[in-house]
Amino acid sequence: MSRTEMDRLRADASGNTGLSAVLAQAVGDFSTAEDAVRFLASRGFGVTRADLSAAAEDSDAAAAEADGDGYGCLMRFLRRS
Repeated sequence: MSRTEMDRLRADASGNTGLSAVLAQAVGDFSTAEDAVRFLASRGFGVTRADLSAAAEDSDAAAAEADGDGYGCLMRFLRRS
């Protein structure tokens, strides 16, 4: 897993950021984790489906889900799918 990329994603997509807002809105259109990978790749993130799945399984993902930011929405989607 690209820990650096996942750390960057969490930092950039958490809280009140432009990416957070766009990601939170886009998650509703995702059908699979591959949709998330393509969306993130279009924004310069080099993460894989496996990277996202591992992040969603991490204990911090449960805490992130409670947040209404883009990263939290993404984690919630990944844990449900």
